[in-house]
Amino acid sequence: MEKKCEKEVISLHTFFAQWFRSDVENNDDVFLRVENALDKQFILIAPTGELQSREKILQQIKAGYGSRKDDKKEYRLWVQNIQCRLTEGNLCLVTYEEWAEVNGITTARLSSALFRNNEKAVNGVEWVHVHEVYIPSE
Repeated sequence: MEKKCEKEVISLHTFFAQWFRSDVENNDDVFLRVENALDKQFILIAPTGELQSREKILQQIKAGYGSRKDDKKEYRLWVQNIQCRLTEGNLCLVTYEEWAEVNGITTARLSSALFRNNEKAVNGVEWVHVHEVYIPSE
């Protein structure tokens, strides 16, 4: 399960970068990638402390299509330091860093994510819960 979670973290963030740069088509079939990845009760705790529902997250991502189109050469999004913290039954808790570079400015978040096995999901796991905090810049 650890490998499936690692693959999903990388895969979904790669999709986000493609979506925001408009490197993929903006249609419902393509966006199903995100919808199918998130559990129906998915919750995100943003770095600001705001609790965001699945519906709100999906709406924000969908609305962000192409928002980095003009920044293609100066926009990067990547993840690193993915670590499995706990596997229990059909659940797995991982931590990872999400990095973004926009026009020469780099920001980072440390995230913990809870996954559940779901063989119908793209990489065999679905996102249940994410908690993000900002990594201070040096």
